Amino acid sequence: MKVRNSIIWRMLAWFLLLALIPLGAVMIFVQRQVNQTVLDVELQAAVKEARLHAAESGYHPGAFAEHTQMYEEGRDMAFIVGPEGTYLEHTAAHKAGTPAGDDFTAELLTTFFSAESGSVDNSAAGQILGFAAVPGEDSVLVVVKDNQVVSNTLASLSRSIFLQLSVILLITSTVSGVAILAVVNPLRQLANFADQVGSGNLDATIDQTDLEGEIAVLAESLSSMTGRLRDLISSLESKVEERTRDLAIASEVSRQITRVLDMDLLLPELVEKTRQGFNLHSVSLYLYDPQTQALLLEAGTGREGVPMGPDPKSLPITARPSLVAQVARERKAEIINDIKESTVPFSTPRLQETRAEAAFPMLVSDELVGVLDLQSKSVGRFQESESQIFSTLAEQIAIAVRNAQLYREQEHVAHELERADLMKSQFLASMSHELRTPLNAIINFTQLIAMGVAGPVTEDQVSMLNSSLNSSKHLLQLINDVLDISKIQAGKLSLYVEEDVNLSDEIQAAVDMAAPLLQKQNAVMDQPIRFIQDIDDQLPLAACDRRRLRQVLLNLLSNAIKFTERGSITLSAKNKGEEVIFAVMDTGPGIPEEMRARIFEPFIQTADGIKHAQGTGLGLPISRSLVQAHGGNLWVESRAEEGTTFFFTLPFRPPTAG
Repeated sequence: MKVRNSIIWRMLAWFLLLALIPLGAVMIFVQRQVNQTVLDVELQAAVKEARLHAAESGYHPGAFAEHTQMYEEGRDMAFIVGPEGTYLEHTAAHKAGTPAGDDFTAELLTTFFSAESGSVDNSAAGQILGFAAVPGEDSVLVVVKDNQVVSNTLASLSRSIFLQLSVILLITSTVSGVAILAVVNPLRQLANFADQVGSGNLDATIDQTDLEGEIAVLAESLSSMTGRLRDLISSLESKVEERTRDLAIASEVSRQITRVLDMDLLLPELVEKTRQGFNLHSVSLYLYDPQTQALLLEAGTGREGVPMGPDPKSLPITARPSLVAQVARERKAEIINDIKESTVPFSTPRLQETRAEAAFPMLVSDELVGVLDLQSKSVGRFQESESQIFSTLAEQIAIAVRNAQLYREQEHVAHELERADLMKSQFLASMSHELRTPLNAIINFTQLIAMGVAGPVTEDQVSMLNSSLNSSKHLLQLINDVLDISKIQAGKLSLYVEEDVNLSDEIQAAVDMAAPLLQKQNAVMDQPIRFIQDIDDQLPLAACDRRRLRQVLLNLLSNAIKFTERGSITLSAKNKGEEVIFAVMDTGPGIPEEMRARIFEPFIQTADGIKHAQGTGLGLPISRSLVQAHGGNLWVESRAEEGTTFFFTLPFRPPTAG
């Protein structure tokens, strides 16, 4: 709707709004006072009833049921609660002897015993409570009143107040409408004029013959404003065109920034695009070197885009006088629109045609990256309106430079890490050959000597040879674990998957390998540890690496044997349709909650593991990686002093390597 057709309704709306504000405030004040008064009356009534019933119950034992019969229907109730928080008497007889904490919060129960008598507004539960101590007893009688009646009374009062105020508002609106009609005609003329101007007709005029007073002054002001608006629009169109061009150039430079990470390519392109886009005489890009505290001229263009050659390549940040050094020190943009009137020399004196210069700091989070220096052959070239565009451009270039620097550093670090990883792999390969080969020879020769092949040996010698043999085997296992974890971390773990592997046979093989460990543990125990197998009779054939499956089972069984000093160890395997779920459960000390996630990290052991002084903390990380390589998962459940259970799943067919 046009302005001239809606002005009456707008003014009427304003009058109504001005009337509604005080009326609404009065209504809110009155309603709050009424609400508080009614609530206070109900609270006082509740505490009086509580005192009356408490006195009767104190002086006439057994009178509680007689005097509280009025509460047996509806939501009202009464009860006597003892210091232990138990109902001693209750209008609902079945609640006697039950805890009052089932119906009321501990804070509320504490309030009942905080004074001789009182009341509580428990509106959140739809209740008003009155309480009083029973004379001669260490107990409190509480009356619970349903505040629905209070709510209904307040609602009725609110409707009455609203109706009365609505009548007042209607009368006020009628009077306001009559007053509006008396002044609307002159305003219609102003509205019609404003409507024409708003439609774009800046040559519209207004007839001021019949206008008087403030409305005449307003009409004159509108006519004057229309004239100034014509002039402003004319100049604004040219400025918008210039700003649009500048923003398009800045946008193009920004797109270039995001595409290039090589500074040798990035910086020359940036300065040349900036010079051409903003029609400048020269653009220079200085980067700050914190070590030498100098500004290095990394890229620059002179007249007609020719890269600058013989100019100095380095400028100390302390140089004075120097516009570029000054901007770097103060980290604040500086503009000189006429270098002949400036005491600070411009940065490249060889460009004799320069007449104006502007320098902008390149910052990333208040950290100086460099300085963007712009030069023009026109006096007054750099206006304040363009300063924000150039400042934003300098910030974007700073971010691009920092990204390029970080990319270069990342490439260097990646190269060094790749080199270190290669050296580690070569070292481990060499260690595998240099350590395992002689260690296997030591194990074999020790076994032969212990068997008496090289001549008779005494029992003491056999015992010492067996100790040496066990230590050698333990060392060989440590070497194998280190090699496995290195392969896993390098992503070079591979499986030798065989089809139709009999899981029952592999489970039995792992059990046989763990049997000597259990026998050794039982030899020092007062009561042997029971070993329980809970294996499904018909486990399906699976595609897996049988050696790695036995390794996982043996790791879990060895851990269970090592940490169990009494009770039992249970190994189970259950067919669950698409996969088999294995579980190794022990009755050991359990794993603390804060360690349950960390035990799957390499070289991490629990306090009990360190106490046993066995292993390197690699068994569980290796086992989880082997299970995950088969497409399954391994996790732990444990309770302190009750034992630990390790579960892992084995799909019938592992995921296809890809």
